Amino acid sequence: MPEHNEVAEVAEPDVSVVVIGYNDAARLPDAVRSVLTQTLHNLEVVIVDDHSSDSTKQVAERLVAQDRRVRYYRLEENSGGCSKPRNTGIEHARGRYVMFLDSDDSLDRHACLNMLQAAEEYDADLVSGVCIRRHLNRSGLIEDVPWWPEMYTERKVLENVADMPDLLRDTLSTNKCYRREFLNENAIRFPEGFHWEDLLFSATAYLNAERIVLIPNPVYYWEVVVRAAAKSISNQRSNISNVRDRIGIHRKVDAVLDRFPDEVGREEIRLAKAVKFIEHDLVLYLRELPYQTPEYITECRELFRDYLNTLPLDRAFARCGHRVAVAGAFLLIEEDWPNLVTIAENLLDRTRITTDLVERDGRVYWCDDRYLATERGRLALDVTDAGYHQLSLAESNLATRLTGLEVIQSGSKHNKIRLSGETVNPLGKVPSDAELSAQLEFRPGQRALRQYRVKVTELRHEGSRIRWSGEVDVTKTVRPVGVVDQMFEVRFRLKAGDRGTMATRVTAIDLPDGAADLALPARPLLTKATGDRWVIRINHRGVLTLQLTARNPIAKRVNASFERNASGTGGGRMLKLVQKLTKAAQRANDPRLKRKGYQLLGRLPVKRGSVVFESHMGLSYSDSPKYIYEALRAHKYPGKVYWSYTENTNGFPKDAHLVRRNSWGYLRALARAEFWVDNQGFPQWVAKRKQTTYIQTWHGTALKTMGMHTPQVKAMLTGQRKALAKAVNRFDHFLVRSEYDIRTLVEAFEMRAEPLRVGYPRNDLLRPEGRDQRTAELRARFGFPEGKTVLLYAPTFRNTSGPFKPDFSLEDFAREFGETHLLLLRAHYLNTVTVPEAARGAVQDMSKHPDVTELFLASDALITDFSSVMFDYALLDRPMLFFAPDKEGYTRDRGTYFDLEAEAPGPYTTDRQGFFKEIRTLIIEDGFQDARRQFAERFGEYEHGDAAEQVYRRFFAKGGAK
Repeated sequence: MPEHNEVAEVAEPDVSVVVIGYNDAARLPDAVRSVLTQTLHNLEVVIVDDHSSDSTKQVAERLVAQDRRVRYYRLEENSGGCSKPRNTGIEHARGRYVMFLDSDDSLDRHACLNMLQAAEEYDADLVSGVCIRRHLNRSGLIEDVPWWPEMYTERKVLENVADMPDLLRDTLSTNKCYRREFLNENAIRFPEGFHWEDLLFSATAYLNAERIVLIPNPVYYWEVVVRAAAKSISNQRSNISNVRDRIGIHRKVDAVLDRFPDEVGREEIRLAKAVKFIEHDLVLYLRELPYQTPEYITECRELFRDYLNTLPLDRAFARCGHRVAVAGAFLLIEEDWPNLVTIAENLLDRTRITTDLVERDGRVYWCDDRYLATERGRLALDVTDAGYHQLSLAESNLATRLTGLEVIQSGSKHNKIRLSGETVNPLGKVPSDAELSAQLEFRPGQRALRQYRVKVTELRHEGSRIRWSGEVDVTKTVRPVGVVDQMFEVRFRLKAGDRGTMATRVTAIDLPDGAADLALPARPLLTKATGDRWVIRINHRGVLTLQLTARNPIAKRVNASFERNASGTGGGRMLKLVQKLTKAAQRANDPRLKRKGYQLLGRLPVKRGSVVFESHMGLSYSDSPKYIYEALRAHKYPGKVYWSYTENTNGFPKDAHLVRRNSWGYLRALARAEFWVDNQGFPQWVAKRKQTTYIQTWHGTALKTMGMHTPQVKAMLTGQRKALAKAVNRFDHFLVRSEYDIRTLVEAFEMRAEPLRVGYPRNDLLRPEGRDQRTAELRARFGFPEGKTVLLYAPTFRNTSGPFKPDFSLEDFAREFGETHLLLLRAHYLNTVTVPEAARGAVQDMSKHPDVTELFLASDALITDFSSVMFDYALLDRPMLFFAPDKEGYTRDRGTYFDLEAEAPGPYTTDRQGFFKEIRTLIIEDGFQDARRQFAERFGEYEHGDAAEQVYRRFFAKGGAK
């Protein structure tokens, strides 16, 4: 029997929280405190100690003595896992409901009360809430990331798991509350002798539960320590026993599932589980597989291949949204190791194109075409929806691999090495006749304090690869500050004539012979007291790096001292070092240093008349900020004007001063500006000075619920809600189109800003005067064919993995309407879209065109679903068609302010046949003129065609005087 410490029993608790721990005496009190301070008081804590060898026993006994709700049990010997301690906790729990907590985590203050209320209200066997993964990095910064947040957008009551088979994605046991009688009646316990015990326990509970409730409230805080010295058991994926256990647990879950009749939706549950296995479990191991030992690789491939062959693969391949993971599963089964390595490289960086893509009949496939003769091969390797083939060179991340590394000059002052490599060139993205130039770049990973570049001397096309080599004197060229930038990534920057420039990290699986033993002298700016040698390594993401090491005793002591004091209050020993680091930070891109730097910039005087414009977080020169700027330009505004951009500067005005978003120049401009103008939001952490006027133009009237009206914001942590409110409260003025905007947007974000009832400047272009002439000019500029009806299809944002796919066939549209119609496809600016080869000519992708207002004018009619473009387009008094086949799911998950189907100022349909029928008659049988005009008046009552001019007169007419 385990050792235990009992106290006088209290009345039956509502909830028993089982807290397990091993050698975690330091954090155990915080975990227990998060239970004892719950808003639900009638509960108990059952501490189960897995026979710790530290002071856990003494700490636990003190906790028992301090609060009679705490009990303690100590196992007679260490079990090596979580199962036995949790099972012991279940056996000793007295509450009507049971929850689990690890000693290094914590519960939300209202977790027990919220879960108990849901369980009792719906008589549920199981309640599950939001788990927050809390990332704590070495700098002390906290990032909260919800676990499977899409499952918890609202309260959901399920009669069984078949109502939502994707429940099997969230198999954590710790963000759930279980009825104790339910666990005992069904003999549900954690499997002892296995890791990944949560998967089997939670899946078994899901399958047996007669009622399950999901609540959109934070419940559990999973403390994920970045760069932890010792990985948790579940994160030790380089141990082959970890793989054996994971596959073994999945087989046990399958055996439990086999005992359930098909009438409860067994096959759909099995399919959902297979999809989750491919998209999640397989990916976790596959992305690191090439970096393991040969013995590990052999057994891991065999274990996964054998298990994959037990799954309904063809159906799972068709259902999976993660297309590269599907290709990986297929190539693993086919035992194609070389191509499987390219999958692993992509999984480490989803933006990286790591293989030669193949195009067949308008579809794009991973790797070569020897598998495309079979239906399964075509299904599994089809990565068209990933959109890699649509990217420009500047948008592409072409895999660049190290092929050679050698020392060509060595000495105390000069240490030249030659790096050689190859870059993939899928589908000829870099034309063979393009003039090539390239640089090697050395920069700290996330702490981009400094960066250094050297020219690549040899560069050529060679088949489907671009071969290159370059020399660098590491000691002389790469000058780290020291201490804070000890790892420099090696990157490759390729320029291909007028195609643009591509930048990517140089990767490797193994270093060339002898490279790992190189130790090259280093010259840190803070002297060799902070480091004295460069070594060459491959980091955890397969990236080639230079790492600064300390060989001399002084450097070792300095680095150890910095580590001890970095997160503390400082002190005399670190004062000189901090002073030098502050000077080096002038050119730094480190986010922490930028925040400090922005505070210092805020002490500079505001530059009278200066304005910072930004649209869609710097993505484009567009929307209402563009038209306010055009008004300033027309009036020859004398103040200094800045425009924010991200990567691409195409389309931005040549007479404006461009500043890259989040750069030092950007922060300097914001800190000293008299006016901020944007349509979405400047970085939340950037504080606005009192002397600065923030004009928020926003980017659309709301059909979908916003802000505090959404379950997502309601479910935010208190700190997150405060951060949102702080960002919104920077607005001084908020542009609105109607009183409806006041009742929705202004109230949803609980704004203090003054509403400006002037309309949207972007809509000034839609005014009746001269509209027909503007339409003709735009169609000529775009080169649209004369005589065709031009339809603009502008759907709202879809949260998809890969390009957005319309709910109708573009090929079918081309066949039916290609002779008479032209469809302009305008995806949401956060989505991309693919136009099949067979539809080109009848369908034109205009997603990259930044100014949607111009597309409004150039079209004869609009097709949309729930997008806010409907409110603007109504001002044109041109036909609109509403096509919303996913209405039920979309409106349920997000919610709307009114029923669009009932109030749409145009035909509304949810099926493809009805959609095509409405297109045929959209222009010739327009019976919605009155409805459109009423709609335009209701939602655009302040649109008079002079919004930009009104803003100019109010704020800028006197050179910036308010």
